[in-house]
Amino acid sequence: MTHTVRCCLLLLIVGAPVTVLAECRLYPNSEHGLSLPDTITVPASLPVGSLIIRQAFNGIAPSFELNCRTSTPRQIIGRFTDSAMVPGAGVTAYHTGVPGVGIRVLVRNHRGLVYPHQLHTSPPFSQSNAFALYSNVSAEALFFKTGPVTSGTLTSGSLVEDRWDGGKGRFHLLLNTSVRFVAPTPTCNLDAGDVNRTILFEPVQVRAFDTQTVVGGRDFELTAQCSDAMNVKFRFSGAPAPGNDRIFANTGTAAGVALWLYSRLGGGVQNILANGTEDTRTLAVSGNRAVLPLGSAYHKNGTVTQGTFISTVTVHITYD
Repeated sequence: MTHTVRCCLLLLIVGAPVTVLAECRLYPNSEHGLSLPDTITVPASLPVGSLIIRQAFNGIAPSFELNCRTSTPRQIIGRFTDSAMVPGAGVTAYHTGVPGVGIRVLVRNHRGLVYPHQLHTSPPFSQSNAFALYSNVSAEALFFKTGPVTSGTLTSGSLVEDRWDGGKGRFHLLLNTSVRFVAPTPTCNLDAGDVNRTILFEPVQVRAFDTQTVVGGRDFELTAQCSDAMNVKFRFSGAPAPGNDRIFANTGTAAGVALWLYSRLGGGVQNILANGTEDTRTLAVSGNRAVLPLGSAYHKNGTVTQGTFISTVTVHITYD
């Protein structure tokens, strides 16, 4: 007969309590606000690619190495969606939604490394612990002119939040108050002395036109004083001379003579015509001024007789 002995063995382990280790020894946990003026004016004269304003976020976060023991869940949630190279600056910036204004955020970490922080949302990912991870300590925002600016508002609120391990840690950057970027209204006016300008010609003899078509004349300039303008367009108009609409009529008593008007840009001579073509000159504003060099002279237009010479030309300016 076979006997079966059943044995139940209970193993009881008595010892120290078991501790579940967290993925990281420390987590970042800081929030930093950016305070800007309520309104920031972006001059039209500021070149595209230039820095509009640079401002630090408030506060300094604790500086440490995270020492994560395993790969750690992480997600970055940002406000903006796309970025592009800033013309002439050699860096990228995010489109803020205000035409012509881009934002770039630089962050300094525990090791002193300064790097651009992403401001767009990325899918959740697992942060590897294969290399050292460092907390972010401080941040600053840089706003660039990325093109012509149209007035608009960047609203307050979160710019980017870097979340660690389901909310155990975070690095959060915010805009404290809304900021309005404005493009000032450009203005340009002719110098007071150019508003009603008289150019005096020296008297000439009728016989001077026997061998020349153009006689005498004067060089002069017209100056526009500007604020927040980039370009000024000078447009000339006046009655054309009888039989020759390229020159301007004389309303004085001398017959057979008219006004030749021209610009002297770049040291050359460019005709300004009375017939409504080739009647404009566009200049870039420099030092808040646009100076147009001009010239004028008597121009033969038939049989010249003795008398007076009066010719009226009107100039209109437009600007942007």
